[in-house]
Amino acid sequence: MDDADVADMWVMNPDTGSFELRAPGGPGAAGAGAGAGSGSAGAPGKDDSGAARPRSRAANPEGRRPSAVAAASGREADEDPPRRRERAGNAPAGRAATRSGARGEGPPKSKVKRRLKWIAISVVGIIVVLAGSAYGYIKYLDSKITTTAKNAGSEGVPKTEEDAFGRKPLNIVLIGNDSRKGLGKKYGAAEHTEGLADVTILMHVSADRSNATLVSIPRDTMVQIPKCVVDGKTYPASNGPQSFNESLANGGPPCTVSTVDKMLGVQVDHYIMIDFTGVKKMTDAVDGVDMCISEPINDPVLPNQQGGTDLKLDAGDQNLSGETALKFLRARHAFGDGSDLARIKAQKAFLMALTRKLKNSASLTNVEGMFKLANIAVESLTVDNGLGGVDKLISLGNQLKKVPEKRMAFTTLPIEEYPPMAKSKVQPKQPEANNLMAMLRNDTPVTKDDKPATEQPATSPTPDVPKIDPATVKVDVRNGSGVNKRANEVAADLVGRKFVAVPSGNARDGKIHPTSTITYPKGRLDAAKALAAATGLGDGALVESTSTTLTRFEVLIGKDFPATPPPAAGTPPTDPPKNIDLETADKNVCAPKKNK
Repeated sequence: MDDADVADMWVMNPDTGSFELRAPGGPGAAGAGAGAGSGSAGAPGKDDSGAARPRSRAANPEGRRPSAVAAASGREADEDPPRRRERAGNAPAGRAATRSGARGEGPPKSKVKRRLKWIAISVVGIIVVLAGSAYGYIKYLDSKITTTAKNAGSEGVPKTEEDAFGRKPLNIVLIGNDSRKGLGKKYGAAEHTEGLADVTILMHVSADRSNATLVSIPRDTMVQIPKCVVDGKTYPASNGPQSFNESLANGGPPCTVSTVDKMLGVQVDHYIMIDFTGVKKMTDAVDGVDMCISEPINDPVLPNQQGGTDLKLDAGDQNLSGETALKFLRARHAFGDGSDLARIKAQKAFLMALTRKLKNSASLTNVEGMFKLANIAVESLTVDNGLGGVDKLISLGNQLKKVPEKRMAFTTLPIEEYPPMAKSKVQPKQPEANNLMAMLRNDTPVTKDDKPATEQPATSPTPDVPKIDPATVKVDVRNGSGVNKRANEVAADLVGRKFVAVPSGNARDGKIHPTSTITYPKGRLDAAKALAAATGLGDGALVESTSTTLTRFEVLIGKDFPATPPPAAGTPPTDPPKNIDLETADKNVCAPKKNK
């Protein structure tokens, strides 16, 4: 039965006019395959009395050819089309009916199995093809991402620590590269390969992802750029303070990250860099950024003068994208006093609006929108190796989405005029800059939550800090950095921290030293660690003296010495410095007006 064709078992009973299921070898199956009482195809039949019954055209009034099934079973398909359609509804009688009911009506079971099998194979094939295509597309996107090492060497700078729940805060450096490579003189300057860090923002995201702080670092902030090693090439430390934006020219973003590492005192986890072309593409990808323009803007390009973007905007709500968005972010003379600090205010307002757009736009929260944005991002961004994948970028985006807008704060590093170049350069303002950085190091939010935390550590682990009285630590400070009066500055800072410190001139060998060291007497490691923490050099700078008579500590200031020393020991600050420009992303801040 398993090998029989079920279609050949259906035979028409001429006495009843209906089809019956007859098994091979069963009753009525003998003969030429006809049903009981039927003759062979093309032969006269017999009536109940056994008399010959001539064949009539009534059995096939239209002279149709026998069907394939009838021909195969040795009988003529003499039913008309309506009758053939009705045969599925005619219930077979007797034992055949029982077998038919067990099998169920409709197509034979073996054919149903074959059809289901091929349907299943087809569906699985489609799923495999689609999954393979998606995987292939993601790998294609991954191949287009430009990546580099995260930093160019950050010896002595500690990594971020986990909280009591095993969570880690994130420190991410966002870099806007002003490179005109491939753009000619379209943006008012000749091409240069690496570009400068025209816009740099340090974004600190808390370990519990409940708050974030974005600190803009003015490009003209004077800092000590450390030695950077990128792809086997060494870029020496700056010979004295230099503009922060020049760090990008010392081997690219890894050196900018290392410079921030030294300023913050904690290693940065990731960086993301975007250039002029990327800004235009990204703002187009999100369908523009809605900005409040407080007054009409006209920023003409003036002959033989620096600055000017040819930006023209009417007052009121404006949607900025593409070239217009880039002009807005680059414009200086259109805002405030025309300085970089006034431009930073406009950039912060733009980023706050962009944050709201990314968090609230439905088109950017679905799969299609995310892939659209990812496709643009991979062509526009340079990231560290740790973010070198579409899945990693999307994962980072999902983490940032957890931060409420009202707890995403935008501010600027506290600065003041740099005396040697008061008209054009600035320097970190102390102690405000140190206090702000201390809050980030200790993962302290600059915004306040409006409800108590739902989960708190049962106990707050405290680091095992040596209890050292700084008044018992006598320090000679020597200058091996090549920067005038650097020993005087460091000694004065240590005195302010209660150490007994004096400037002792240049390095003993009279040479410039690339790295700083702290030489300490035998058995005074705890005091040396306290001194290292106070100078921001870290334990990696410690060198135990081989002399048994040495009683004083010696700090040798090298070219890598941090430009921003850590705050004085004591209770970390819990409130941001006063009089800083602090806004949150939930506020619709207008672009600043131009000074009259």
